Amino acid sequence: MRVYFPILFSMVVIAVLSGVEILLLKTLHRDWWRSRKVRLLSYGIPVSGVVGLTLWALGVALEFDPFAILGGALTTVILVLGFALMISLPLSAVLHVVDRIITRFARKRSEHRGDNIVPDLRRRKLLTTSAAAFPLVAVAAGGRGLASAYADPRVPVIPLHYPQLPTALEGLRILHLSDAHVGPIISMDDLERMVELSTAAKPDLLLLTGDFSDDAAHYHDALRLAAQIPTRYGSFASIGNHEYFRGIATIRRAYDRSPIPLLLDTGLALDIDGTPLYLAGADDPRSMRNMPDDFFRITTERAMQDHTGDAFSILLSHRPQAFDTAARVGIDLTLSGHTHGGQIGFGGRSLLYAVNPEKYMWGLYENNGSKLYVSAGAGHWFPYRIGCPAEIPLFILTSTPVQGQE
Repeated sequence: MRVYFPILFSMVVIAVLSGVEILLLKTLHRDWWRSRKVRLLSYGIPVSGVVGLTLWALGVALEFDPFAILGGALTTVILVLGFALMISLPLSAVLHVVDRIITRFARKRSEHRGDNIVPDLRRRKLLTTSAAAFPLVAVAAGGRGLASAYADPRVPVIPLHYPQLPTALEGLRILHLSDAHVGPIISMDDLERMVELSTAAKPDLLLLTGDFSDDAAHYHDALRLAAQIPTRYGSFASIGNHEYFRGIATIRRAYDRSPIPLLLDTGLALDIDGTPLYLAGADDPRSMRNMPDDFFRITTERAMQDHTGDAFSILLSHRPQAFDTAARVGIDLTLSGHTHGGQIGFGGRSLLYAVNPEKYMWGLYENNGSKLYVSAGAGHWFPYRIGCPAEIPLFILTSTPVQGQE
């Protein structure tokens, strides 16, 4: 059932957006609603949404990627268009109201003087054109968000400063691949492009933090492709909620047959030129809400139970909530994903901070000498991004002070 969650969610959202859009046009834009073209467009949006949802569902049920890809793309276009109209139509209505108020005031003044009112056609044309501009600009912004979602992920190079960093770890290059979501939206061809970009980054270590593929049947093939990224010290992965949604037994078998080890409630020590580096992999609570009490504390402590001495430690946790425990127990670096940065950002920060300021959404965080990086994700299951591009960050460990991290 969880496989169909994005489809069911999209169906509900399209139904609500379509109803709101038609209501706004009927009540706030009566002049526009009289146009047959506007009415056909308004009713065509939900109809097109039904077509997209049907193709998407058939593609998933029949495991026929062309249907799923086409249906998902059409559904996304309808969702973006619906959001754009819902936001812009009330703004357009303000100009219509201003026009009516000015016209009514002019008419009353004319009647008081005994004159025949002459409509100001230039003013009316200006207001009407301005009103139409809001939906056009909103739809254009939606198109930009779609185009951005289908662009190549960026590979930002992020130095991480640790004053007591062991000499052997100086300059270690760690590539973080999270939330690729290979499936109906992100194809294997897209994953091949990610592999090309990752290979060009010349990482020493590749770390995957869950939601790697939404296609359980081809999960092993996707892992084999990711394993082609050359590294000096190997590739390792942790689990995400989508691995549970797609069937954790199947996913674990895929990892058992793959060259990439899965760290699940466990960890291991790597030898980096004679210096140990400890990798720990946290579990995922599966649920989006009602998480068990102390879940992240328990899974983090389990993953760190084999950690000895003062070895530099990295925690792979799909969800960034584990950082609170990681900082408390002294884990040097936590790598997470899950949030996608909200897929809407400005100035390198997620705009969802406006409604959720205490969550770790996107970027670098520090607490008590411990660092967390939350990736915006290499992919997505809903292709829309503005100001928050897909990314595969490359971290470089250094003992040299970095501005903002001293």
